[in-house]
Parts: sequence; C-alpha cells; structure tokens
Amino acid sequence: MPSDPRSLRRRAAALVLQPLLHEAALHEALWLQHDTMRADQVSDIIAFVDRLAAQHLFDAATVKRLYSDFYKALREREDRLPADPWPQMQAARAAAQPPAPVMPPAPVAAPIAPAAPVINPVERALQAARDEGRVPPAPAATPPRAPESEPAAVLFGVLVGSVVAEVQRFHVEALDEVRRDVLRRADTAAASPSLRLAFRAAWSRPLDSDWRLPGAAGDLADLVRVLHVALVDAFGRNGAEQILGRALRTAEAHPEAAHVAPRQLLETIAGLRL
Repeated sequence: MPSDPRSLRRRAAALVLQPLLHEAALHEALWLQHDTMRADQVSDIIAFVDRLAAQHLFDAATVKRLYSDFYKALREREDRLPADPWPQMQAARAAAQPPAPVMPPAPVAAPIAPAAPVINPVERALQAARDEGRVPPAPAATPPRAPESEPAAVLFGVLVGSVVAEVQRFHVEALDEVRRDVLRRADTAAASPSLRLAFRAAWSRPLDSDWRLPGAAGDLADLVRVLHVALVDAFGRNGAEQILGRALRTAEAHPEAAHVAPRQLLETIAGLRL
C-alpha cells in the first residue's frame, strides 16, 4: 500500500535538512514543511525552500542545492528514506508549546496562495546562458525583410530559448522533466510532420538549439502549447504562466515583434492568463 504523501514529504525533508540544521531547528523546519507544502511539484519545492532560506539566511549556493536535493529525495525509493519524523515532531512541539496536539492537524481547507517561483528575470538567465556559450544572442533585425514566416520563427526562437534558459539556470533538475514531457507530447501538436521532427530534434539538445524553426505562426503556436502543458506539469499553472510571461516580454522587446505579434504564438493555449 503506498505511503501517505505527507509522510513521504516529511521523510524527504528530513533527509536533505539533517546535515544543515540542529535538532530543534530541524523540527521547526519539518513543521513548516508539513503545514505549508501540499504537493510535490517543482513550484511547491521552491516555495518551501525559499521560506526556509529566509528564516535561516541560507546562501544562494545552498538554496540551489536544496532545490535539487529535495526534488531528488521526493522521488527516492522509500527504503532509502529515513523513518517518518512525525513522532519526534510532535514531541518537540509538546515540549515547546503545551498542551500538545495528539493527532496530525487536518489538512487546511483553503490552499495557500501559489507562491511565484523564485526565478530571476529571464533577461539575467539569457545573459548568463549567452556568457557561457549555451544560447546564441538573438539576431538583430536587418533589411531587407525576410520571408513572411521568418519573423514568427525568430520570435518562436526567442520565446522558447528564454524558457529553456530560465529553467536550466534556476531549476536544472526540472529541465530534463520538461524535456521528456515535451518529447512525449510532441506528436499531439497540429503541425506538419517535418516541423514536429525539427521540434523533437531541438529538444534532444535544448541548450544547443537556437530554436528558430521554420514554420507558420499557427503551427509554431501549437508547439508552444505543448511546451506550456509540460511547464504546467513541472511548475503548476501559476509557475508556468509566470515563466511564459517573462519569455513573452522578451519576445515583445525583439525587433521582429514590429512585424508579428509574439502573442500569436500563445493563441492556442486555452485559458492562458497573461
């Protein structure tokens, strides 16, 4: 019988936090995780780690490592996780704040407001990726005008390249999850077989692609829809829309946006709130 997800989250948190916190601080951190973390998506991990980092003044390297370690621990085999620390958590709370609750608190009816993934502006991610030679700079618009489909291809490249650079820089563990999900769903896109094949090939090496795939805006938009689904699976709806929103603003600042509205590349995403 599968274990209680809340128990698994506590056990994963204990595994990654024991080397960092003394016993009393560890129990406080586990209560914070138990009371606030409602799922195992990347956005939930980020929100919890960021709250913890604010309390304990963890440096950026420690925060980034915790993102990765907690993500891995939540997907670890149960026999490799420590025992559920729930009894020790209850005992610690009883000692600090009598009378103690005997049973775990009931799940809070109202979910906490989704926390925005702590992600720096995408321009920083793009610049850092360019400095490391992974993402080429966006080409400047030059006369004479390109064929009608080229502006859409350029803006698609800016949009998807921005998403990839941001995820890779701040949530490297999630990039492979997004890549696998996109490859699994690519054939659902309403695009030509050759365009879907090019999209798949680009995702096989996402950090090396310039993402300028030749295609009509409508076909490219449906590829963005596939990417959006993968982002929602990894980051939740709110996180996915924030990442796409930053990428959209980068595309809107590109010279080609004077010829093709970048929002056309998002028109097949139902219910998008941007």
